[in-house]
Amino acid sequence: MTGDPRTRPVLAVVTSTGQALRFFDGLTYEPLGDLPVLAQPHEIAVDEAHGVLYVSHTYRSGVYTDPGQKAHEISVVDPHRRKVVEMISRAPEVAPHGLAVDQDRGLLYATVEAGPAGGGAVAVVGTTTRKQIGRIEVGATGPHWFAITPDGAKGYATNKAEPFISVIDLTRRTLTVRIPAPHGTEEVAVSPDGRRAYAAGTAVHHRGDAGPPPPTLLDIDTATDRVMAREPLATPGCPVHVAADGRVLTGLVRTGTEGAPRDGRLAVLSADTLALLVTAPVGQVPITIRTTPEGDRAFVANLRSGTVHVVDLATGDGAALLDIGPDDPGTTQGAHGIAHLP
Repeated sequence: MTGDPRTRPVLAVVTSTGQALRFFDGLTYEPLGDLPVLAQPHEIAVDEAHGVLYVSHTYRSGVYTDPGQKAHEISVVDPHRRKVVEMISRAPEVAPHGLAVDQDRGLLYATVEAGPAGGGAVAVVGTTTRKQIGRIEVGATGPHWFAITPDGAKGYATNKAEPFISVIDLTRRTLTVRIPAPHGTEEVAVSPDGRRAYAAGTAVHHRGDAGPPPPTLLDIDTATDRVMAREPLATPGCPVHVAADGRVLTGLVRTGTEGAPRDGRLAVLSADTLALLVTAPVGQVPITIRTTPEGDRAFVANLRSGTVHVVDLATGDGAALLDIGPDDPGTTQGAHGIAHLP
């Protein structure tokens, strides 16, 4: 690789088991190096204004369904120098999960689990001071993913173990609506025009006496916060992402006998009708999806396989396969959060 690295795209990927961020050239996917970080890095958000990444640390060990000691930090990372420039402690908050940045208002939002500071909430942090300036309870014990509308007025927190999605008025910093989602939800994403939010409508870890319900994708009108459609999915979806042109991408989690993970699929749906356009093979337990600004390629992190699939969104062909943390598929959290910096 030649030239100034700051003029080239960079791909950053979390390995939770490996306690590191792995960096790749965003054009050639050549490895650029690893950055060791605190235990259990989880999700990544990009702060373009300050040229940094925020990385949440959720647990010291364990997983969502069986956590060990809960962490409380968010790392601030310079992706070009591959250096941790600051550590934001959220104590007494615990277990930060999902992250979202409001660039216009200079705000970082992080979901946190119930703990000494109160119930499950969205913590509000100033991106200049990196101090917590607010806390918005979401009415759930363990909010997970979080997404905001482009105007910064509204946020959506999904709850894996609660039968609703929490809708937050970010101006008043209050919980305003609970959107029914009887079987829990995974990731939520908002369309670039702010008119729709999409959430995987059956939590992967759903437990119920009658067995798992049919997996769906919830299509939410952000003006009314009503579920306009529940689009059927072939298998439970986990990550949801909306490309710049409005196409909706979801990672389908597949299991075999006795719940053992199998290779998943990436489903690409049309922006207008949610018709299936393309599918592509990915690894075990896809957990995060991001796309290039042009929307020509997707990056899919596979939690159990410890890989990232780079997928051509026009054809569904694989463009690259990156090893992130290929440990024992039964225990590894080898690939989680992704950031693509153009």
